[in-house]
Amino acid sequence: MSVSIYVLECVVMCAVFGVSIFGMMLVNPVSFIGDYPPEIQAQYYSSQHKEAAKEKMTILTILRKVIAIIAFLFLFAWMAHIAGVKTFVDGLLLVYGYMIVLAAFDTCFLDWVLFANIRRVRLPGTEHMDREYHQKWFHVKVMLPMLPVFAVGGVIISLMIMWIW
Repeated sequence: MSVSIYVLECVVMCAVFGVSIFGMMLVNPVSFIGDYPPEIQAQYYSSQHKEAAKEKMTILTILRKVIAIIAFLFLFAWMAHIAGVKTFVDGLLLVYGYMIVLAAFDTCFLDWVLFANIRRVRLPGTEHMDREYHQKWFHVKVMLPMLPVFAVGGVIISLMIMWIW
């Protein structure tokens, strides 16, 4: 297993993820409204004179999510293969590492640094809410329950790696 390839893959993965998320936020800041602290969501809906509505899970939404999960499964399996994974345990650790790196990048860089400090990507009507956008603990609390999910994903992808390659 190549550590240098793993590090390079993590850097490229974070860059692509960051650019795509940041790009979506520039086009439509409301696209990830559910990822904001409740105070920001409430202020957005109040300032825009809108009712907070739960997004309904349509067939198209479910299909998109399933396709995205499958794509990530194969992408991470391919990345682990490129890094030279040969055993199930190596694959599990490597893939779990990919997910942790991506979650840490999302939380520590995108949420804490970029979105908290760049007013252009703030929700309309909430540009003044500096304190609320700098709530680090909120983002950590959202990420922590995902750690066991990442482990399950790591097991599935490691099994794929052993089966395919």
